[in-house]
Amino acid sequence: MAKIGDRAASDVEAAVLAWCRAHEGATVAEKREAAKLIMEGFVQGYDDVAAEFAAQWYDDLAERNGVRLQQAVTMTTYKPKSVDEVARYQAKKLVKGGDAAFARACGEYARNDAFRSLNETIISNVGRDKDRGVRFARVPTGFETCTFCIMLASRGAVYHTRKSAGEFKHFHRHCDCKVVPGFEDNPDAELVEGVRPEELRDLYVQLNEIDEDAGLSAKQKEALKCRAINLAAVGSDPSTGYRADNLDLSALVPGELKKMQKKNPLEWESYVQLSRLGYRQRLLHEQGSATANIDIELYLDGMWRYWDMKTIEGGVHALKKRMTECHSKWVRLSSEGAVLPDGINIELLDNPRVVIDNRFSKITDAEAEAQIRKSEDYLSGKNGFNFERALLICKDGTAKLIE
Repeated sequence: MAKIGDRAASDVEAAVLAWCRAHEGATVAEKREAAKLIMEGFVQGYDDVAAEFAAQWYDDLAERNGVRLQQAVTMTTYKPKSVDEVARYQAKKLVKGGDAAFARACGEYARNDAFRSLNETIISNVGRDKDRGVRFARVPTGFETCTFCIMLASRGAVYHTRKSAGEFKHFHRHCDCKVVPGFEDNPDAELVEGVRPEELRDLYVQLNEIDEDAGLSAKQKEALKCRAINLAAVGSDPSTGYRADNLDLSALVPGELKKMQKKNPLEWESYVQLSRLGYRQRLLHEQGSATANIDIELYLDGMWRYWDMKTIEGGVHALKKRMTECHSKWVRLSSEGAVLPDGINIELLDNPRVVIDNRFSKITDAEAEAQIRKSEDYLSGKNGFNFERALLICKDGTAKLIE
């Protein structure tokens, strides 16, 4: 389901940005009108796709649970007036020459509208079938899951009236909470793997305590809530085995950790292994608009420094390529006009450092160490950077510092 929203956002953002770049001399009004036309075409189409997908999903779940219902109906939330309003409001970003920010905001609207159509389809069918015992739950999966989202989700599959369904017509920015139908009698049923209402109730208590702490700034509250949400996400997996006291997840936005675990499970295993070995780390948020992203801050020899994480699955050539990629990040982030990820301190971006996890590769630890030293020698001095430090996670899980 998330892929529909992501595809809508990607297509709209790419189309709006391409138009702006192809018409460099266009006025703000012309760009705004072009974005409006682009969004009208994409948003309506993706809303239809999302609603049809949701209806089919609803029918499939009902059949799997042995519940005979009428065929699900579709509900879309597309409104031309809303598209026009979004284009006019976001066009303010163009005054400062922000074509990329403008295009990204238009894409974000497309994603949100696709999710709304998906959710409204589920809500409408649950409302129709409430007398058959069908209910729905709210499942947080978003980038900015707020305390209110967690509270609603912690109640489980209890929503079945039109009044309660109306609560779901209001979403905060970036919210991509899902509405999931439930056909069981148990409101605490695990409708989505890994999302358990009873655990969300514990998380809600934590978030509420953070919100009510008058001694914390807004920024501190946000960091603590992000950490709590991400800890809850990995805490539901008993096989994780990392030490929460030395793996700081507060810089990741809610949902980012789950996406990393799904997209790059071996990379997550690398962080976990460093944590098991006692290394203190702070995972860094991957920012799409940045020139490059660095993976972690690592505490070593009494200092916090930026490091890149590379999990090797191939042979010597793959390792050589990853070492070059790491060096390239430092070069690009230090170049004129580079966009640094939020929270990165340019003063601490001194020289490239890399963690190489060799546990999953096709080469021995000795071969990996030899290639790391060759790459360090070759890359040091290029573009003003000395590549002097690497931390090798060996086949047996131990770590070796290579200097």
